[in-house]
Amino acid sequence: MNTLNAAAILVVLAVHDRGRRVAAELRDRGERGSGVVETIIIVAGFAGLAFAVYVAVSGKVNGWINKIPGASGP
Repeated sequence: MNTLNAAAILVVLAVHDRGRRVAAELRDRGERGSGVVETIIIVAGFAGLAFAVYVAVSGKVNGWINKIPGASGP
């Protein structure tokens, strides 16, 4: 029974030590999540650029359509 208790204690200590090391590694990672923030900023920038291009192009297209005779309606 003493051997079984000693083995169980060693396993518990090993799991506890591993958990402490993993927690320390996670705490030391200061840049956690910065990639997500950068990705959101890039996507938002491209969305804004796409909207600006859409507004510019739609204005041009509407101008061209208005120049067509009879395009304003019956």
